[in-house]
Amino acid sequence: MRRTACLLVFVLTLVTACDQPEEPVDLQVGTHLITVLFPADWEHVDFGQRHQFRKDFERISIDDLGPMSRNLDMAADRAMDQFGEDGRREVASRSSFQIDGRNAVMVDTWDHLSHQYRKRYVFVVNEMDILAIYMMQGRFEAMEETFDSLLAGIAFADTLVDVAAPDSSGRD
Repeated sequence: MRRTACLLVFVLTLVTACDQPEEPVDLQVGTHLITVLFPADWEHVDFGQRHQFRKDFERISIDDLGPMSRNLDMAADRAMDQFGEDGRREVASRSSFQIDGRNAVMVDTWDHLSHQYRKRYVFVVNEMDILAIYMMQGRFEAMEETFDSLLAGIAFADTLVDVAAPDSSGRD
């Protein structure tokens, strides 16, 4: 009887741990003020210009890429080059859509030889700056649902934040 009760408690713990509700999180990513919905069982790390969400070996990142071309396709291509996606990987699909009323482009890539190891990148124009949301590390299948949920829950503040450069004069 005691063994059955322990097993039941273990199974219930597993079920509830795997189905954590999404929680709204306010972030300042560089100059961008956003609110995202993210499952509570993912760890959040704030690096300022970059925010990472981690679970096991999976990493999803949100980066402020700063001002870029207003042509979103050109900005996405330039950003992909910065991420090192210029030759080892090829574009599997590309689509345009909107996130919270802002133009966005989604780019899925994969290994150019095997067509495996998929990654997803989304680039959003927020005023003159580009925000990147992408799969940094891990298995695509393990992150896809969470990534799509993150995108669906993003809300932008109406203005960008003026991030002042640190005072280099040495005065306090």
